[in-house]
Amino acid sequence: MSRSIIAKRYAKALFESAKERGLLDQVEQEWQSVADAWKGSGDLRGWVSHPKVTAPQKKEVWDRLLPDLSDLTRNLLHLLIDRNREDAIAPIGTEYKALAHEAKGIAEAEVVTATPLSKEDEKELIAVFQQMIGKTLVITNRVDSDILGGVIVRIGDRLYDGSLVNKLKRFRKQLTASRVG
Repeated sequence: MSRSIIAKRYAKALFESAKERGLLDQVEQEWQSVADAWKGSGDLRGWVSHPKVTAPQKKEVWDRLLPDLSDLTRNLLHLLIDRNREDAIAPIGTEYKALAHEAKGIAEAEVVTATPLSKEDEKELIAVFQQMIGKTLVITNRVDSDILGGVIVRIGDRLYDGSLVNKLKRFRKQLTASRVG
């Protein structure tokens, strides 16, 4: 079974349990801490992957590393250790976050600009796209000088490309088409 299918199943079960207990936000934050620790430490991943390290030893390290986890988060982490599925930690975090945000009416957007967005431009952009999609928008601004100007917005699988480089490409295509015809 692929890691993404496994991650989706565990994330859905975690989401449903957290929702029943009113812990959606807490579990999201906790699982983000677990995923950050996992992704951020090659030493931890290497140690956990070592065949001579036992499940109880792995659990003890995680419990010491993140002592304030809820029982719900800790139990899933221990279950993953017991089933030797630690590689699903980060994907579960991603899937859980998507489920929690969907339930709360939140969408994430990656906004690419040639220069950093000002607070005013960010607010205006958020207002426009929130109205378009009908959800609260959380944006991450990434600067890429290659787009020359304008903005590219990615929300889920939708892409809105208002970059200057894209406009120039379209203009070039029109010029080429008009020469041929």
